[in-house]
Amino acid sequence: MIQNFMDIIILKHLKNNHPLNGYDVIKHLHQKFHMLPSAGTVYSLLYSLERQNLIQGHVNNGKRVYKLTNQGEKLLTNICAAKNNIQSFLSYIFSGA
Repeated sequence: MIQNFMDIIILKHLKNNHPLNGYDVIKHLHQKFHMLPSAGTVYSLLYSLERQNLIQGHVNNGKRVYKLTNQGEKLLTNICAAKNNIQSFLSYIFSGA
């Protein structure tokens, strides 16, 4: 399930932290969710998020670091706003009604 939401997890982590590189993202996923995604998975997702203009990457001290864009901020705001609706919907589905 974490892999299905990894893009949102990365966006949220970037919102709460200074610019991060791919290794920082892998380390966060490992520490928080006890999973160790491959570098290829994480970097592929970072490149995809960058192409969608949700994050912006630049080189800093020889490493590519990423930060959230305004568009990424807006997407996170929309997701957070929908969170309660999603929770209510899932509760209804699984309540046996």
